[in-house]
Amino acid sequence: MKYLLNLRTAVVVSRVIMGVFFFLSGITNYLNFSVPNGFYQTVLIQKLQIIGPGIPPGWEGLGPLPWLIAIPYAWLLPLAEILLGALFALNYWVRWTGLLLILIAFSITLAFGIVPAGSLFPNGAESFNKTILFMALIWICIAYDAHEQKMSRRRTQAAADYALNPSSNDM
Repeated sequence: MKYLLNLRTAVVVSRVIMGVFFFLSGITNYLNFSVPNGFYQTVLIQKLQIIGPGIPPGWEGLGPLPWLIAIPYAWLLPLAEILLGALFALNYWVRWTGLLLILIAFSITLAFGIVPAGSLFPNGAESFNKTILFMALIWICIAYDAHEQKMSRRRTQAAADYALNPSSNDM
């Protein structure tokens, strides 16, 4: 591991960036919670776009969410983003926190559509939802963590097997 740019470093940096992104997103949602057109009001009145605004013509989306779902979602989503983002960035329970972060990103994709109204480029053109890329990046971090754990178990088992059964060359 002499190189600065290796797979492990790339995955660790990606995991930390994604965790910090969700952590800061949760804090921002709480800071903008009760302002006019803030997070709480958006969750209560936002229609689920699913495909995106204006696609196909006349599409107005579904919803809004029923109050029974919208109110707990509005209060708990920022808290979940803060907690799960911190755990993911700090490498705790990567598989489970990552899967929950993917569900959060998926719910955001459903709310604003797969092709939201221009949020990626400054010219306001229609763009692909970046949360899709976040979900893929989180999935890569989960897969790498699972692979790393599997290899660690194999190395431990191989060392234990070698200690119990030394080869004949060692005698």
